Amino acid sequence: MQDISKPLRSKSYSVPCELCSIGSICIPMALNNTLESVLNRKRSFAKNEILVTEGDEFQRFYIIHSGALKTYVIINGTEQINGFYLPGDIIGLDSITTHKYNNTIKALTTTLACELKYDELMALVTKSTQVRDTIFNLMSQNILNYQKMILAYSQKNAEEKLAAFICWLYTQYAKRGHTSLSIKLSMCRADIANYLGLTIETVSRILTRTQELGILSVRGKYICIKDLSALFQLAAEKI
Repeated sequence: MQDISKPLRSKSYSVPCELCSIGSICIPMALNNTLESVLNRKRSFAKNEILVTEGDEFQRFYIIHSGALKTYVIINGTEQINGFYLPGDIIGLDSITTHKYNNTIKALTTTLACELKYDELMALVTKSTQVRDTIFNLMSQNILNYQKMILAYSQKNAEEKLAAFICWLYTQYAKRGHTSLSIKLSMCRADIANYLGLTIETVSRILTRTQELGILSVRGKYICIKDLSALFQLAAEKI
């Protein structure tokens, strides 16, 4: 029987099957306890491929193994990004109540994801307190992230918004075992600007300023955090 409670120690931007976790448990492996059956659940999505479209009938969750996804809605014909998801994240929890996908889900890079049907997850929730607690924690974290995003929109200025976003990326990767201060962005600057309610020019200007201040070093899609404390201070957040 596979150990489904191993700590996450991946040094890359992926989560190995033996360690894949949402908190501390791999739900697909918990279903049948065989690595082979988990591999059969995996699907590969090309960059810019759409997994589901807003309004589609809700059928399954997606758990990211490697790569990254974004979610967005269309408002007055314009795309509005409302979430970025990284390895280990599960997408679709918000669709349980509506029975429809509330967002379009799109791959930011070549992405490998495990598929999990709703009925399978609910069966596990009733049988396993560990899975139940994991799902509750995920839902709670989603609510907390949403509250933070609303706070960022309403009270933070442009520099604080972007700094907070980079802090969030650093924290999320650190939780997955990637503790390097060098981060590869899965999303383009246009997507970051869209998500934060800024212009691309503003994002570029702030990145240039943070380099001048010695807080960040930016080269293409790579951001190196030179001064972590200063970055969190700029974001008006605690490390």
